Amino acid sequence: MKVKKKQDNTTLYIVIIILLACIITYLTIITIHEDKQVGVDNETPITVIEGKDTTKEEYIYKEDLLTLGYTNNDVMEIEKTFTKDEVKNNLLDKKYNNLLKFKESKYFNINNLNRYQNYFDKNKYTEEQAVMYVEIGLDVPFYTNIKSADTSKGSLILVNKYYSINESYDANLETLGDGYGKGKLNKEAAKHFREMVDAAKKDGIKLRSISAYRSYSSQKSIYNNYVSKDGRTKADTYSARPGHSEHNTGLAVDINTASSSAHFEKTKEYEWLINNSYKYGFILRYPEDKMFITGYKYEPWHYRYLNVEVATEIHELNVTYEEYLVMAREKEV
Repeated sequence: MKVKKKQDNTTLYIVIIILLACIITYLTIITIHEDKQVGVDNETPITVIEGKDTTKEEYIYKEDLLTLGYTNNDVMEIEKTFTKDEVKNNLLDKKYNNLLKFKESKYFNINNLNRYQNYFDKNKYTEEQAVMYVEIGLDVPFYTNIKSADTSKGSLILVNKYYSINESYDANLETLGDGYGKGKLNKEAAKHFREMVDAAKKDGIKLRSISAYRSYSSQKSIYNNYVSKDGRTKADTYSARPGHSEHNTGLAVDINTASSSAHFEKTKEYEWLINNSYKYGFILRYPEDKMFITGYKYEPWHYRYLNVEVATEIHELNVTYEEYLVMAREKEV
């Protein structure tokens, strides 16, 4: 009887060992299968980004963009057009209805996307125009968000209703001299103005300065007089606040007149200037129908010196200086 019991125990041990071996084998197979599913030792692992599991083939922000209201086609275009960082930092807050149209502009800056959309929604402009005008700064009222003009730009300094110079600005002046009219201009501008006047004279055209450089205090007095006469709102359409006048730079000159009633735009002198002033580095600074950009009504007598190269480009493009500066920014990239 003792021998039989020992044999029974041996058989039981063998059965238990076999069962354990089966269990271990089963668990090993299951573990290997699960590892393959989660990407362990797999050639195409799943990337976990923003708390989501996705394969490399699936766009990581698709679900977010679809939730915002973009279509599948929109998402495909966004994936092709923008980097993942641009999407993450700029496109996940809300749906931008005109996003892809804005992006078609050469002057598009993704950091200004919200401004583009707001400006577009409030105005009857194309997406291209909205981008350009926001880059100029027109989405904020004139004389707000004022910055100091970049004096290192020399004759290309931008002074307008968003950029100003202070009372200590050095215009590097030179008297125009006999035969060239009143006042002083920046030395470089004065030289080119005299050359222009001399060239016009050979064509039978008489040009002269009636107002050139103005000091900060002089401009302040002129502006305040206009405000007293017509009120600030109206005065702002034809007179610059002190520090915001191009005359303060010594780079602007009023030629032959400074009165709308003179209809200088109908004269042969005006025609000559339109066709030739750029050759000497000057541009018509406040063109007709551009008041919404420049902030000033049409002044056919007001010419601004830049330099020959830039003035020629502006003449060929038929744009304002503000528009040109946005275009030039894109060209520099």
